[in-house]
Amino acid sequence: MKRIKKISLLIVAIFFLGNMQIVQGIEKEGKIHKNIYVENIDLSNLTNKEAMYKINKIIEENNKVKLNFNEKVYELNLDDIGVKYKVKKAVDDAYDIGRQDSFINDIKTKVSLDLGHKKIIKLEYTYSDEKLEKYIDTISNDFYVQPINATAKIENGLVITTKEKVGQRLNKGKLKNEIINNIKNIYGETVQITVQNIEPRYKESQLSQIDTVLGTYETSFNGKILNRVNNIKIASDATTNVLIGSGEEFSFNSIILNSNCVNKMKEAPVIVNGKLENGLGGGICQVSSTIYNAALYAGMNITSVKNHTIPSAYISKGRDATVSLGDIDFKFKNKFKTPVLIYNEVYENRIVSTIYGNKEDKKEIEITTEIVEILPNKVVRKNSEEMYEGEKFVEQDGRVGYKVNTFRIYKLGKDISKELVYESFYPPKDKVIIHGTKKKIIKKKEIIEENNHKDINKKSKIKTEIV
Repeated sequence: MKRIKKISLLIVAIFFLGNMQIVQGIEKEGKIHKNIYVENIDLSNLTNKEAMYKINKIIEENNKVKLNFNEKVYELNLDDIGVKYKVKKAVDDAYDIGRQDSFINDIKTKVSLDLGHKKIIKLEYTYSDEKLEKYIDTISNDFYVQPINATAKIENGLVITTKEKVGQRLNKGKLKNEIINNIKNIYGETVQITVQNIEPRYKESQLSQIDTVLGTYETSFNGKILNRVNNIKIASDATTNVLIGSGEEFSFNSIILNSNCVNKMKEAPVIVNGKLENGLGGGICQVSSTIYNAALYAGMNITSVKNHTIPSAYISKGRDATVSLGDIDFKFKNKFKTPVLIYNEVYENRIVSTIYGNKEDKKEIEITTEIVEILPNKVVRKNSEEMYEGEKFVEQDGRVGYKVNTFRIYKLGKDISKELVYESFYPPKDKVIIHGTKKKIIKKKEIIEENNHKDINKKSKIKTEIV
């Protein structure tokens, strides 16, 4: 009996409350119900027109976002980044609450709202991502501080280092998210701009580990060929005191081109299609070849090397590294955990390249070459109707070719390992001889004169013998 009573009372209560909500609903028809919000804007008992006016006014009053960095303040007008709020849709959604479902469910919704439960509607919006990023890029210049690398150079045989300076840049991603959050919240709050450090590429703590010679090599040149000497000095200066960090790759061509030293180069002998001709930059291959051999002794990982088509006078076969700017490059990688430093010195008639690094990386290394095959050249005969029979001249000197293997031998106590570094190919060059094919035509007068000349000689000889 008690249970039946309770159920009956509950039914009566629901019926009473339902009727009460119906009455209230009729009275408030045309207005948004109590405790309905768009974001944090209360739209209770407002008409659609009133609600739109209220939201738009708040948007207008908060149309600027303040961005602070220390004492510096920026103001971003949301119109400048194309912000548009979907106010009408939000108001229509607010108005439909308690009206769009079944009769019973709408009553339940209104009862819940009257009992103090809130219904919050998101205010949708759009903005121009491109304009926002452009704005952030523009102000980012005010915050950029370029990092300064620690440096290392050789002076009087010692490694001299300088300390690095940490840079900074605007944290663009974080600022963008903060601005978007302000757009969402409508009531603009001040955004604190944050910056992030830019670590230098090289730090003094790294460079101070450069404390020994890993490998060195020297080659000689003719100091009287002034243009070639000029080019050697320029290329040597461009590639000296160059740091290569752990895992980084040295590119001879990149350094030469980025240093703009090409403008200072002069014409000197270069190899073009297997022949020596005058060309811009002749001699810089001697610099790349000298550094190549220093890199071999330093234990660097050779990633790109190519020999000349003609064996070089200044270095053994299999140990040259030709370069052609924009085409053939000499490269190597630093496989050690600490940076290495290239240092070049040019004397009166020689260039010395040295690679410095950490003493823990120093290895006992020997470089050897092996002529695998000597390639004979051909002698090519060409005929010429411009020359008489019996006449000839050498149009092109020939030379034999070579296949040469270059090895790097690592020695660690009794343990020896041998690495094939490169297989050089120097193509043979044919010797070309021009032979004349033109017939000699002897005229009658010339024959008579020749016979007379013979008779006179004969008589003179007899006379002499009698005396």
